[in-house]
Amino acid sequence: MKTIKNYIDSLFLGVTETNQTKQLKEDLLASAEDRYEDLKSQGKSENEAIGGVISEFGSIDELVDEMNIKQEFIDEKGVEIDAIKVDEAVAFLNKRRKGATQIGLGVMAIMIGVALFFATMGFYGENIGGIFGLPFVLLGAAIGVPLFIIAGTSMSNENKKLNDRFILIEVKNEMKKRKELFQRSFVFCIVTGVALCILSVIPLIVFSELYRSEASEVFSIAFLLAVVSLGVFFFIFGGVIMGSFTKMIDQTYFISDEDEPGPRAKAERDSKRPAWFQALEKIYWPIVVAIFLVQGFILGNWVTNWTIFPIAGIVFWILESIFSKDE
Repeated sequence: MKTIKNYIDSLFLGVTETNQTKQLKEDLLASAEDRYEDLKSQGKSENEAIGGVISEFGSIDELVDEMNIKQEFIDEKGVEIDAIKVDEAVAFLNKRRKGATQIGLGVMAIMIGVALFFATMGFYGENIGGIFGLPFVLLGAAIGVPLFIIAGTSMSNENKKLNDRFILIEVKNEMKKRKELFQRSFVFCIVTGVALCILSVIPLIVFSELYRSEASEVFSIAFLLAVVSLGVFFFIFGGVIMGSFTKMIDQTYFISDEDEPGPRAKAERDSKRPAWFQALEKIYWPIVVAIFLVQGFILGNWVTNWTIFPIAGIVFWILESIFSKDE
């Protein structure tokens, strides 16, 4: 029922709350609950019942027109509120897939450039090889960095189109289907990435033990970087796409920037957190940074000082998991 309630709440975002609109909202929710129970009693699954209820709502415009409140169904900027449609969600996935490919290829280009640098040193020695190998590093960066910029700009622009908009249940259902279809590919990406990273170390161990020469070790490093670059590509490709499904399925409102969620997404997130936790969130990371600086500059503990950030992140995640409401 949480999904249905969220859907109805989204319909009334920006509507001035009057006795009339409040009553309409309560009537819609009561009617939806009755219809949900009716569909469940007919043997429908939870998702089927929720989808059936929402599909029968019809147009909210017709409802507000009937109650003479059309002019109130507008947000503060005078823009009629709309939810993310299935075709927009599919376009978002396509952009993310393309961006994941570009980022992965960018990382590969940079790492292969460095690998060729070491390979050149293996052929010509450290001094001459360093001179002739440097252009490979620059070439890798010249290919990789523009790919990062193109992918980042494209994905950022697509995110902004969807930012802080309600995610319909039919969108979530479509994303769940596509996620299930991608699951096998995701497992392949992770397994292949891990396998390549493990295999890349074998030549380094073998050559260092058998030949024990500087040239063989340099060639082994070049091989390691080249193979790892392919493994990293699979990690990035699978991780970015799987993360895209998560953004659509797990959120009520699309969040473009996790650090700066839109007003609706922030309100929805804050409604699940107690007031004291919201106050703690504002001062938590400044305190962590202060401890880091004190440990470093005053106590001189720079060696293990960096561990405070991953530990603080884990502690914050645990607190958020315990005290956030999941209605």
